[in-house]
Amino acid sequence: MPLPLPFSGHQEDPALKPWDFRFPGKPSILTLQNLETCEIFKREKNIGVFQKPLGLVIPHKYCRFHFNTFRGCERPQCKFAHVPEQGDEKVCMDVFKKYISINEPCLLQRAVNLLMEYYRKFPPGIYFDLQVLNDLLLSLLKHCLLKEVFQVVNLSITIKMLPALKILLKIFEHVATMKLTTAVPALVDVFCKLVGAGTLPDPEHFNYIVKLLYQLQASKQEISTILETKSRLHTRQLTNWNHNLESALNEVESFKEKNDWARLGNLYISVKMGCEQFADFQRFCACVAETLTEEYKEERPGVPFCEFAETVIRYPQKSEVDETLLGRIGISAIYAYHKLLQWAKGRKVLDKLYELKIHFTSLKGLIGPAQLAPRCQIVNIAAEIFLKTGSLDGAIWVLRESNWIINTPIWPCDRLDVLNRHNLLCTIAHEVLAKSLYRQAFEVLQNLPGFQNSQAAVEVSQYSMLFNKLLDACVDSSSLGMSSSIAGFMISKNIPIDFSSLRRLITSLGRSCLWLKARTHYKSALSLGCYPPLEGNLYRKLLLIPCYLSEIEMLLAIEIFLVSNASSIQSPGTPAQMLQIVLKRCEENPSRSKDDYQAGVERLIMAARISDPKLFVKHVTVNVNKEQVYSLEHCSALKWLKENMKWAGKVWLFSNH
Repeated sequence: MPLPLPFSGHQEDPALKPWDFRFPGKPSILTLQNLETCEIFKREKNIGVFQKPLGLVIPHKYCRFHFNTFRGCERPQCKFAHVPEQGDEKVCMDVFKKYISINEPCLLQRAVNLLMEYYRKFPPGIYFDLQVLNDLLLSLLKHCLLKEVFQVVNLSITIKMLPALKILLKIFEHVATMKLTTAVPALVDVFCKLVGAGTLPDPEHFNYIVKLLYQLQASKQEISTILETKSRLHTRQLTNWNHNLESALNEVESFKEKNDWARLGNLYISVKMGCEQFADFQRFCACVAETLTEEYKEERPGVPFCEFAETVIRYPQKSEVDETLLGRIGISAIYAYHKLLQWAKGRKVLDKLYELKIHFTSLKGLIGPAQLAPRCQIVNIAAEIFLKTGSLDGAIWVLRESNWIINTPIWPCDRLDVLNRHNLLCTIAHEVLAKSLYRQAFEVLQNLPGFQNSQAAVEVSQYSMLFNKLLDACVDSSSLGMSSSIAGFMISKNIPIDFSSLRRLITSLGRSCLWLKARTHYKSALSLGCYPPLEGNLYRKLLLIPCYLSEIEMLLAIEIFLVSNASSIQSPGTPAQMLQIVLKRCEENPSRSKDDYQAGVERLIMAARISDPKLFVKHVTVNVNKEQVYSLEHCSALKWLKENMKWAGKVWLFSNH
């Protein structure tokens, strides 16, 4: 019985056993019947072994060699399909994208054949991607495959999926650059067909094409054909525009009744391309905006604006005018949803504007109240919608996008808008604080009304509680850099600062060896009255230190004491006078225990030890108030000044302690 041909019923890589030469003179276990079978076997073996897959995922019913290898299928008769069936348009698109990315002529030609065979049988479906068609044409042009370019363009006219106008211009440029005069008749013919099918070149495009034809020394007849096409198109547009506008306005109402917002987007594109007068275009756009916003009064699923915007933005020849218009319609939609408290739908509009990268915060609405709304109000409403739908990041994003603008001569707003911004930012600040997002909280608080160069006169001291709450949380979490920035901002803006938080910050900075910042804030704290005044004591060689201070605060007080008495300490001819330190008991709180005072003594000793270089203090006596009196050793003080006076003088020699 003859053996079946190998690999005839599956597409797996062949796993052939080598010929069996175990014993000389004995026949092989597997014998071939004839030379034809041997050739088929070798060819199938080469297909399986040497063809590297391209990485496509292809359904089993299709030939993987044809679709997924560089050389393609080499079987004379293949039982697997080489053209996708109806409904498998996505397979086609995936294959086209892969072949375009590899960018090899043989694969591009295979892509053209596949395109022709599939779309001659089946119409374009939901997976058809016009950008893929444009990319394929560009790739073919780069490899000078002009025959295939014409095939694809002619097919696109047949299936009514026209390539971008810029692709058509590139074909003309390629033909002119390569001086392919023989291709001019076919090119002119294709161009006229495209215009007839709906491509709408501007007069400048026609002029450019004629210029290229002159470079190619095209015939008068061919150039006349282009000029006649230009004239016919212009005449048709002028004649039909008024009728078309009224017809388009009627279609808007029809699409509204059918909830067909994608077709409304396509209608917008057609009207824009055919419109001669901007006033007519504005009238049409206002009608579209009213239609989209009227729909919000009814509780229906979906968001009309999103479908409309998605259709418009996909148009290859979209411009900034389209993006601006979508932004203005989107703002009107946001206002409509905000008024009806339909937060989820308003959020979808905002998400779509963000996805399409439309900077709506610098625009006004197209119709209704949003048309006259100040920028502050528009941003407030957008941020509120984000908050109502649980997106804290979205609310902060829209505020940043607007540069936190409130009230300026260019963008004026009323007191109610300023009040709403105040309430909105306070709400956001509380939420981000609850999530320990200190940097974002500080950013929000810095942009409260009254801090910007705005016309809104606001008393910023009212924000003291919020800022102190943030400062306290940052100090508790050891976010020292952020804490230092917050304290500095509060002091610079005259916001009342909680002294206990400021003292804790100074102590934490010192313990973390951030002495520059610690000294800066200690100096500010002295000016604000956070510590008892030092005047009248420093130059009497007497330093009074409250026992409740931390070792860091005590050391900073000692530094000021040393700098203030530097001249007498460093004078060689003057007899050394004793520098005394009195550790004061807390008169405001007599309930402090003896242990508290003893802890203060230990902190004073520690303050002297952590100084660089070390300072030495010696217990001298106890005064009448039962307070410990210490002397600061002269040699250690002299050494400290010698090593530190250069910077310490700049830091501590200020007029008001």
